[in-house]
Amino acid sequence: MYKKYIGILSAALFLNFILLGTSVTAATSEVTTKRIILKLNDAGMFVDDAEYSTYIDPVKYSAPTMVNNRVLLPISNLIKEFGGNTTWDGSEKKVTINLHSKKVVLILDSRKAFVDGEQVELDVAPTTLDGRTMVPLRFVSDNLGLQLIWDQKNQIIALYQGDFENVPTEYNDYFLPINSDDTSNTLPQENDNPKKDSSKPVSKQGVTIKIGDRVKLGFFYGEVQKIDKGRILVYWDSKDNLWVKDSDVDYWAMLAGIRYKASNWVDASNLTIDK
Repeated sequence: MYKKYIGILSAALFLNFILLGTSVTAATSEVTTKRIILKLNDAGMFVDDAEYSTYIDPVKYSAPTMVNNRVLLPISNLIKEFGGNTTWDGSEKKVTINLHSKKVVLILDSRKAFVDGEQVELDVAPTTLDGRTMVPLRFVSDNLGLQLIWDQKNQIIALYQGDFENVPTEYNDYFLPINSDDTSNTLPQENDNPKKDSSKPVSKQGVTIKIGDRVKLGFFYGEVQKIDKGRILVYWDSKDNLWVKDSDVDYWAMLAGIRYKASNWVDASNLTIDK
């Protein structure tokens, strides 16, 4: 009788362990809902219902950029927000991205990639801009189970993880321009000069930009260092002290999508030439 009782108890404990293990496994496999809102050529991101944006890249202030009609960006902080991790192998120039049960491996300057060990071809290769490895966002999001929404009108990218009842297609309330009484100090608006050729270094006023020109973006001024078709490398060396205090300069620079006292690439069509 005693042995029978022990056998029944052991069976019950084993069954309970199996059920408990199943429930733990189910719990850990659940994906936390998360939303991140990004804007092309803007260094900020809105996470869930945050009132203010934070930096995608708080070290170099890199922003999503368009390369061969594909959005590229530094991915590490986004993946971290979604609960995953990213590693960089400098010897092989390889980026490994893990999110839940998914794994994506990308190789710098190569269109060869691996998804869960299977080799695939990319539309555009990961590249380096301003010292940051930039990877194709659509490819990464699709292969990590994230839903990507592209708002063409506002140049905004929305990423969703998990189940959401309503997923908008337009995001008019994000990355609003900063206005002042002087319209010359207003940050560039969407659809300014919509017919302008984006492959040429033409300013907001329709003037061709040259190396050495002084340019303006919002409340910031800088000097043109390099030109790559419609992209301009500017060193931002000064600001409008009337509107931007020294203590607030990082915040305003983030909203403008630039790095103050540093260089970064911007679209020529967003700039005005400072006479």
